[in-house]
Amino acid sequence: MDAVKEGRLRQLCRDLERDGVLLRRRSNIAWITDGADVHCDTTQATGVAAVLWTPRRKVVLTNTIEAPRLRAEEFAKEWSFDVVPWWRPRRTLRHNFATDWPDPARRPKKPRDGLDDADAIASLRAPLTTREAMRARELGRDCAEVMQGHLRGVRRGVTEHEIAGRFGAELRRRGMHAPVLLVAADDRIARFRHPVPTHRRLERTLMVAVCAMRHGLIVSMTRLVHFGRLPAALRRKHAAVCAVDEALIGATRPGAKWSEILAAGIRAYRAGGFGKEWKLHHQGGPMGYECRDFCVTPTTSGAAVPNQVVGWNPSISGTKSEDAVLTRSAADAEVLTAMTDWPMLGSRPDILVRRAR
Repeated sequence: MDAVKEGRLRQLCRDLERDGVLLRRRSNIAWITDGADVHCDTTQATGVAAVLWTPRRKVVLTNTIEAPRLRAEEFAKEWSFDVVPWWRPRRTLRHNFATDWPDPARRPKKPRDGLDDADAIASLRAPLTTREAMRARELGRDCAEVMQGHLRGVRRGVTEHEIAGRFGAELRRRGMHAPVLLVAADDRIARFRHPVPTHRRLERTLMVAVCAMRHGLIVSMTRLVHFGRLPAALRRKHAAVCAVDEALIGATRPGAKWSEILAAGIRAYRAGGFGKEWKLHHQGGPMGYECRDFCVTPTTSGAAVPNQVVGWNPSISGTKSEDAVLTRSAADAEVLTAMTDWPMLGSRPDILVRRAR
């Protein structure tokens, strides 16, 4: 386990006067173990194991079904196992632990800084360690390569389900999977901000948005393709949304307040002539081990830190701009999901225009 993360956990225990931490969220288990995957059912935030960390002990709490694989494939030898038969409930731990999944009745009514206060670990996941930053770059590069190859080869007439299936299969081939994969053809792009795939067939315009995961880390990106001459209205909208994204990314520097970064984006919406569009969908926020740790609002407190993954996703009805970026100390944020062969509009990806066939 990374010494930097252990230091953060020790400080948390001192601050909260706790003996250790008990983690049930898959995202936090992946973070604390440098990538252990405890999922079976991807719809669940919790997994098939919990972990207990104290300054002297590292214990995996699981059952007889899951223990063999977790021992063999997911956890390093420094972790011991506390295994119960699958048919017996585990006795309640009665120690003084911080936890990321407390009794809902004790959950504060008002979240802090956009975070769910039930998760005492969320604020510790940034900044990324050196190893995590390397993994995030590799993940972003691989996701972008899959997106680029897939969209340059997609054909009109296929269904959104087929597009999603082939895209997801290529992610899996490279050891990634997609907790979020949105596909919209033609009018569905403008009608729905979260277009889950359907049997709709692609005619002219396609949008694919993905959150790709590997080693517990997540990056996100969106790209659009159009067959034939690009309509002037869509060109204007995409130029405007790219300008918003440039403003958001340009303002994303360590120490910058989340609310002020968002304000820069809102000003860009107004300057482009689409001042109300930001209210139709969230604009994104910090991420890393969750698709978004929280969505930034005008009242969000707190600020960005160095080496933090952030995903902004401004949208104007019919188009969208999105990449995962990594904050840097003095320079513009580093785009993790940049493509090597894609048209650009300023510093942001343009719509790929292909011949109508």
